[in-house]
Amino acid sequence: MKKGLISIGILAVFLLSVLVVSGVFAQQAKDEYAIDNTFGQVKFGHKKHVDQKFECVKCHHELKDKKPGEAPKACNTCHKEKAEGKTPAAKDAFHKDCRGCHEEASKSKKPAGPTACNKCHNTTIKKK
Repeated sequence: MKKGLISIGILAVFLLSVLVVSGVFAQQAKDEYAIDNTFGQVKFGHKKHVDQKFECVKCHHELKDKKPGEAPKACNTCHKEKAEGKTPAAKDAFHKDCRGCHEEASKSKKPAGPTACNKCHNTTIKKK
C-alpha cells in the first residue's frame, strides 16, 4: 500500500515538473496593452510586434542572460514615473526604445510604427 502511494506521489511530482518546464503555467501576454500617462493613453499591440518576429530581448532587455521560458517582467516593474538610479523613467525608456525603433525602421524602408506624439498618444484618455 505504501509503495503504491509513494509511486503515485513520485508520478504526480514528475508530471507537475514536466508541465512547469513546458510552460503550461507560464504567464501569457495579452494581445494589446494600454499604457496610461499624463499626455494620453498609448495602446501597444504586443501580438502585432510578436507576429513581426521581433526578438523578445529587444524590448525585454532583462531576459538577456536568462534561460528560455522565463517570463519577462512588465516594463513598469523597473521603469517608474521618475528615473531611479541608472534606470530611466518609463517615458524616457519608451521614447528611446519604441519611437527609436520606429524611426530606425522608417529609415531602412521597413514597415514602421508611428513616431508623432498624437499618433501613439490618445489625448482624450489621460492618467489622473
